[in-house]
Amino acid sequence: MQAEIAAAVARVTAAGQPYEARTERIRGVDFTVFVNAPENLRALYAQGLAHADEDFYVYDDERYTYQRMWDLAARCANRLTERGFAPGDRIGIALRNYPEWIAAFMGITSMGGIAVAMNAWWSSDELTYGIEDSGLKLLFTDVERTERLVDRVGELGVELVTVRHAYAGMATWEEFTAGASTTMPEPPIRPEDNATILYTSGSTAHPKGVLSSHRAITNALLGWECGGAVAMALNPQMAAAVGRSAPPPQNPPAVILTVPLFHVTGLVVQMLSSFRRGRKVVGMYKWDAEEALRIIDAERITEFNGVPTMSWELVQSPNRAKYDLSSLKSAGGGGAPMAPQQALQIDKTIGKGSSGTGWGMTETQGLATTIGGEAFLKRPRSCGRAVPPIVKVKAVKEDGTDAAPFETGELWIWGVMNLSEYWNKPAATAETLTDGWVHTGDIGHLDDEGYVFITDREKDMVIRGGENIGCQEVEAVLYDHPSVREAAVFGVPDERLGETLAAVVVCKPDCALSAEDVQAFAARHVAKFKVPDHVWVRAERLPRIASEKIFKRGLREEAIKLLGS
Repeated sequence: MQAEIAAAVARVTAAGQPYEARTERIRGVDFTVFVNAPENLRALYAQGLAHADEDFYVYDDERYTYQRMWDLAARCANRLTERGFAPGDRIGIALRNYPEWIAAFMGITSMGGIAVAMNAWWSSDELTYGIEDSGLKLLFTDVERTERLVDRVGELGVELVTVRHAYAGMATWEEFTAGASTTMPEPPIRPEDNATILYTSGSTAHPKGVLSSHRAITNALLGWECGGAVAMALNPQMAAAVGRSAPPPQNPPAVILTVPLFHVTGLVVQMLSSFRRGRKVVGMYKWDAEEALRIIDAERITEFNGVPTMSWELVQSPNRAKYDLSSLKSAGGGGAPMAPQQALQIDKTIGKGSSGTGWGMTETQGLATTIGGEAFLKRPRSCGRAVPPIVKVKAVKEDGTDAAPFETGELWIWGVMNLSEYWNKPAATAETLTDGWVHTGDIGHLDDEGYVFITDREKDMVIRGGENIGCQEVEAVLYDHPSVREAAVFGVPDERLGETLAAVVVCKPDCALSAEDVQAFAARHVAKFKVPDHVWVRAERLPRIASEKIFKRGLREEAIKLLGS
């Protein structure tokens, strides 16, 4: 099979083909890159103008064509330039998935700025950290984010531009963009220039800013397309059927934006990938399975991509039969494992071969592996194979040598789509990047056909419904409680979300502390999804291993037993 895949990749990426590939040295590493990838994100957006009069973004009763969104983005880009912002400057966005989020992002990256996609679920303290860490001077905010920051604006030295609300002394989006030209500025932007900072939680006390280049993002987009072309080349019957003249599809491509745009899935996988083929994107105020079903029916959605729990909630909805879901051709998700039963139900409910999943990280633009259809049903615990030709995945043993098939090790991902660095964190960058390989912290193996299986996690991290939560980050907050002597945070299994957060805390002598007290304190300092769902308070010292580290595995096993009783 490996020889057949190699031959198909060679045909699809040969000279003169749409996915022609070559080797290029970037930051001292030879990577595979696509010859025809857009040079930068501005060039990607311009490709969308081939569908200028078609719907690009739909939000409630608002419709934005590709041309209208381009014009809004150009106004934003021109105003930023007039205000003295230059290529390389960081400009932030902290909004719900409003149309202005997309226009601001397009404008920032088109004029050469680095778009800092702030986690809109963050608390005031977390937003403050992100502003200071990235060095923002201007931030687009909606009403919730403005309220969390208004008392700190002066000390932070950041200007807020308010979106969909007005606040005394602050410019609104309409005021900021009014009168600006709709001719997009075109300063030179090289492929290796940096485009985005997305924050990701992990094994450190604070989120890390993932800095990515224009080339990393545009090549990731072509990576998914090329992977599909290779799959087609491996299936001659499918390729022949596609090659024959056929009527245009009954429903043009359309996808629901199911996750926040500050998340790599929402930004790259769902929104940015749409420019290449004129796909319609339909936004939601927040995730709601019933509303998603209505949108699929009303907007003739053809693709659904979210975290696995979302697909599962669709097929489990008691009202599913009320809606016409016949337009939907695929449904799946990444960011967390999909249970085999979920895959089977999606396949049975939505359509044979429609279920699928994938694996990637913020550090890899969400791209690494993919699997779908029959291959997924045969291997429901696999997250797929590396997407050819720009991605490689291997397992590395503790001694630093590559693992053989079925041997367990830490999974590493190689490819041009990988991050440039962690912003302001050279030590973390050095720990994560080795000769173009990202150390994922996920433990697993590859089988003899290259399918990847994730079996454990090395980093002290929990993935709750597709969102990464660094346990050390939450522990650091709990240790600030005046009555907490010790704290241990870890994940426990959850049927709906995959994992939820749990904590065991030890209170100081002569202090009274309840689980509710701990949760209320955490909620004042971290985003809601990082507040432990389960808390146990005890008086005795937490158990240790020989190195005197807290024995989290034992605490986790004890918690699972308590939750199951």
